[in-house]
Amino acid sequence: MSQEFIMKVRVALAKYEKSQKWLAKKINISEVYMSDIMNGNRKPKKQIDSIETVLKELEVIKNK
Repeated sequence: MSQEFIMKVRVALAKYEKSQKWLAKKINISEVYMSDIMNGNRKPKKQIDSIETVLKELEVIKNK
């Protein structure tokens, strides 16, 4: 996963006051796996779409 995408995720989680643990639960992966993704130790092709969907949902909810 690109560093740009990881930074985008980190910024969104901070903006909406959510944690990596919260995101891991939302996309049904372990906290350890989520940490590996965020540290660039995994290349989670399957989870990228799920992560983007959750972040978009957060944006919609916050903008209502």
